[in-house]
Amino acid sequence: MAITTPFSHGPRVSAQAAAQYLQRLFAQPAHQVPPVCLWGKHGIGKTEMVLALAKAKGWPCQMISPAQFEEMGDLIGLPYLEKTDDGTALSRFAPPEWIPQEEEPGILLIDDFNRADDRILRGLMALWQERRLSSWALPDNWFIILTGNPEGQQYSVTPVDEATISRMLHLELVYEVDSWAAWAATEGIPAMAIEFVRQQPEMIDGEQTTARTLTFLFRLWQQYGQPMPPDPQLELLAHSAVGTQAAQAFVAYLANETIPLPSASDFLDAKAETQQSLLEELLAEELPRVDRLATLGQRILDYLQTQSELSTQQAAGLEQFLLLPELPADQRLVLLHGISKQGHPVLGQLLKHSELSRLILG
Repeated sequence: MAITTPFSHGPRVSAQAAAQYLQRLFAQPAHQVPPVCLWGKHGIGKTEMVLALAKAKGWPCQMISPAQFEEMGDLIGLPYLEKTDDGTALSRFAPPEWIPQEEEPGILLIDDFNRADDRILRGLMALWQERRLSSWALPDNWFIILTGNPEGQQYSVTPVDEATISRMLHLELVYEVDSWAAWAATEGIPAMAIEFVRQQPEMIDGEQTTARTLTFLFRLWQQYGQPMPPDPQLELLAHSAVGTQAAQAFVAYLANETIPLPSASDFLDAKAETQQSLLEELLAEELPRVDRLATLGQRILDYLQTQSELSTQQAAGLEQFLLLPELPADQRLVLLHGISKQGHPVLGQLLKHSELSRLILG
């Protein structure tokens, strides 16, 4: 059940739940939706989530950081004189460059809003309530989303009064490994890196090691060609990006990956003999690598999350894998229940097989 904390506002939700909430709001007329503030600790993915939502919908996203604003002119624009038909000179304000001009739907993202000076925050209050400042107005089809760090947790933020709070909707984002893994898979983060986080989620300490700093590490590791131990550059990269404990754990994790796993896509495309050979290799060691087998199963589930449907060949490959006699019964059951929980369309094909249907339906 969602709860609130004394440090921020609104229910505590995962990024996945927040994204679903925002998607529902985006179906409403934008000018009737109050600004939404996403609270949360640093590096949890607040900004990335909003940018990803805008990208998925094909909307422009104009991002501003009011902490950089020093004068009210940064908000309302600079004054100029405009002569009317009768020769009267009127003082008007030219909208700042960051003001959206497009009439099609879009998102105005006000990032780290409570790091701005109190005077700037007071100046923005009209934008929260009336969607306008001075002589310019936000287009009707644009939504306003803010991000902020919680007060009282050693963040350099400006206290926000209740008059400001009452003009917004609020959610507090908390880290949740499944939400991050689903996002990371769509962003092309290497599967091995995602599996490391799944297996050791406690590495994210909310200080130097966050979802953001781990993402920095994984993307650079990928660009370096995914070096493995004992490459000294791997050690340097890991320790420069995240905390000592997480860096050591990632290097140790890579050192233990003696049997490389194929991508889920390649594995599902493979013939039954190839799939069987990998299972036999994993289970033939002195200590059977059931952990690696579980990783392969999770890799398949993560892949299904990114695919609205499988090709005929991959659906057949999934079915043949699940029916291999070498596959331990508990691993088969975990994978089937994961597919069932997702409600993936391939479930319909699996239910046509009597043995798999019995396992799925319990």
